[in-house]
Amino acid sequence: MSIQRPHVWIDKQSDQTLLLLHGTGADENDLIQLGELISPNSNLLSPRGTVSENGMNRFFERTPQGEFVQSSVLDAVTELTEFIEAAAEQYGFDRTNLSACGFSNGANAALAVLMINPEVLNLVVAFGATKPLNQPVAVDLNGKLVFIANGDVDPYAPVAITEGFVAELKACGAEVELLTHPGGHQISSAHIQQINSHLT
Repeated sequence: MSIQRPHVWIDKQSDQTLLLLHGTGADENDLIQLGELISPNSNLLSPRGTVSENGMNRFFERTPQGEFVQSSVLDAVTELTEFIEAAAEQYGFDRTNLSACGFSNGANAALAVLMINPEVLNLVVAFGATKPLNQPVAVDLNGKLVFIANGDVDPYAPVAITEGFVAELKACGAEVELLTHPGGHQISSAHIQQINSHLT
């Protein structure tokens, strides 16, 4: 069965695959270059978000006040998990060696998958991210590696919330690296280099 969801698959004949999840208003092509920089030897799998906000692609909804719609976040986790299963069947990649890299809305979607279905991902690289679900982290995250790379003045990723989320992840067994830069809601090239040095 072919996958209906728009996506990009780049086959590197690798036993490692990197799931790329774009930010609001982007699409499945947006993070390909970032994926090549983060993990150049990994297969790349990049789906498009299925939610539209004023014509902009997202993975889940938010209210006009900017709060995440919790039911929509959970729907995104289900949809992404099903997409990964279908893609693994179609392309034949190793489901046990899957990592995720996302920016903003996509990074939050990746972290939500980790919170709900931790068996899906071994590693998450989250740029411009915050805690996506109001519920406590209550799963076994032993063996999971998480990079959260945020700006100190990012209005979408308040420092206090991020630090509390990091503490929750660590309490559940994850190894978490919190990287910060002095800017706002953007990806730092220095952070890309730091993360790449851990992964290669």
